[in-house]
Amino acid sequence: MPTTTYNVNVGVLGHVDSGKTSLVAALSTTLSTAALDKNPQSRERGITLDLGFSSFTVAAPPHMQAAGYSLVQFTLVDCPGHASLIRTIIGGAQIIDLMVLVVDASKGIQTQTAECIVIGEVAAADMVVALNKIGMWRGVGGALMGDQFPAEKRERYCRKAQKLVGATLAATKFAGCPIVPVAARPGTPDSADASQGGQAAPLGVQQLVDTLLERVQLRAEGGGSSRGSGGQSGAAAAQQQQQQQQQQQPFLFYIDHCFAIKGQGTVLTGTVMRGGVRVGDTVELPELRAQKKVKSMQMFRQPVQACSRGDRLGICVTQLDAKQVERGLACMPGTVPTFTAAVARVQKIRFYGAEVRSRSKMHVTVGHTTVMAELQFFGLPDGEAETANDAQRQRLAQLTLGGQRQQPGGGDGVAASAFDSSRHYLYQDCLYGSEGRPLCWAAPAAAQHCAQQQGGSEPADAPAAAHQGQQWAYLRFSQPVTAPEESLVIGSKLDADLHTSSCRLAFHGRLCRLLDPSDQTELHRLLPVYKPKQREGVIERVEADGCTAVCRHASITVGNTYTFGAALFVCPCHPIYLLIPLACLCAGACFKKKQTSRCLQVLARVGMRVAAWDGQEGRIEGGFGKSGKFKVFFSGGAPQVQQGQPPPRILLQFKRFIFDGDKRRMVQ
Repeated sequence: MPTTTYNVNVGVLGHVDSGKTSLVAALSTTLSTAALDKNPQSRERGITLDLGFSSFTVAAPPHMQAAGYSLVQFTLVDCPGHASLIRTIIGGAQIIDLMVLVVDASKGIQTQTAECIVIGEVAAADMVVALNKIGMWRGVGGALMGDQFPAEKRERYCRKAQKLVGATLAATKFAGCPIVPVAARPGTPDSADASQGGQAAPLGVQQLVDTLLERVQLRAEGGGSSRGSGGQSGAAAAQQQQQQQQQQQPFLFYIDHCFAIKGQGTVLTGTVMRGGVRVGDTVELPELRAQKKVKSMQMFRQPVQACSRGDRLGICVTQLDAKQVERGLACMPGTVPTFTAAVARVQKIRFYGAEVRSRSKMHVTVGHTTVMAELQFFGLPDGEAETANDAQRQRLAQLTLGGQRQQPGGGDGVAASAFDSSRHYLYQDCLYGSEGRPLCWAAPAAAQHCAQQQGGSEPADAPAAAHQGQQWAYLRFSQPVTAPEESLVIGSKLDADLHTSSCRLAFHGRLCRLLDPSDQTELHRLLPVYKPKQREGVIERVEADGCTAVCRHASITVGNTYTFGAALFVCPCHPIYLLIPLACLCAGACFKKKQTSRCLQVLARVGMRVAAWDGQEGRIEGGFGKSGKFKVFFSGGAPQVQQGQPPPRILLQFKRFIFDGDKRRMVQ
């Protein structure tokens, strides 16, 4: 029998005490796990401490009926609002299709409201704002008063609050989203109308339901969404085909609660993220490395035999200690790996004010797991940059996905720059935002002195060029992480002061490659990330053939070179294989005269390319004497040394791979 009820997971987020749970209570008809602050600690403290689940069902709109659905079930995920519970909020946001942002009309956008907007941009495809407490207003001294003014004043008050919230959202992907005024518990702040001795009916709730229904979109295969189109039979057939394709994917289930029922077994409640499962199938708890058979299943207290992606589900298994599971995963056996390092394609969150430095450590959330991880960032080389417009489209496309997995060949070019181990990547000192990355070799030091070589003055300062392109992070976790490949990743600074108004969410992205950090050879093969290096030298004289130049190392610091005062040669006898003056290296560092000739023989075979200030390219031929000089051959003729002018400069640029076990290796 085909499914006639379509489930939509709606996350309810907002600042603490904005009325989220009250709004959920006004909407819900069926309560489930931890609904309406069922936890005794939540009732004692008066705030939401855990994810709460409830639902309500309405008739399907026409485009859903065309796909074969008669009802739409909204599963509400009531998320905490307190700053200290950001881990729980992030975990709840990863299972939602649509987001309701609850804003206290009397206070507007607050600190955690802003963080919820950021989380929504990362994890949700669409959003509706519930402007709550419109029946409240602030009197003398800021005291919260009851609903004591006429409807015309309330409408004017709501329009002003809607304008302020809309202006804040204009800078986000949710610009222009619906803002619905509601009052979940109108009357006095204690939700009781003293004059009537009871609680007044909620205001605006039906308008909110209608707005949510208008925003519902069918989940397309692969994580996208689409509205029904065409004839009813064609839409229904296409939806049925998508369901069949989705059912063939391996089962993945996010567990948010676990409890035992005497005489029945242990119940795992959560959300189906991928595939499906039937009663009698075997599922794996990968973090426990245990496999269990599904004894029975329920959806909001109704027994079911099968489920599909997006369903809110309770799975009953036997012989499992409920204390071993709090948050986690259930899946088809053997489909979810455990790893200690990974590569993720990432973007910096523009509201995060501080730098995100390589080699630093941050809290990284993967699914329901949050652990510390060491970060190293890298991107495409300078010559493979995108235009600023293309880069902006890439960022918007990733946000439009709402944290959902992008299939290969996806639109908007999101998958066009997928991570490829056969390419070389440039190491970055930090993660860059929309401003782009400064070009490493945009103005080589030798070229900077072109004007000086000709006796002119240095050119005026020009605007600095920037590289626009995809960025990745190598994440090395402090402890093993169990999560599906291509999971959503969120990096945050959770140890920051809770009382500050700054955003704690630093970056977001998606896993694209799992790695074993203990295998250095494989790590270098799969992660070819390099640091650019350059060394300078000067032409001392040109030999009679006009093509061979006798050069020496530069003795002064020039431009933006990485190290200064170094020769262009390497010595394989030296254990750290640094580029240092040849005279010091062979005569001083090697200490053995018999090795000097060996060094020069090796140097003669180097053949590395160097560039002169005028753009001519030459190759190192070898050493010249024992004073640290060397020969460079220019096929088109060497730059001439002019009397009374500074000697022409030459530049050597090369790559040093950071994960290469052979620290002596140099690549051009």
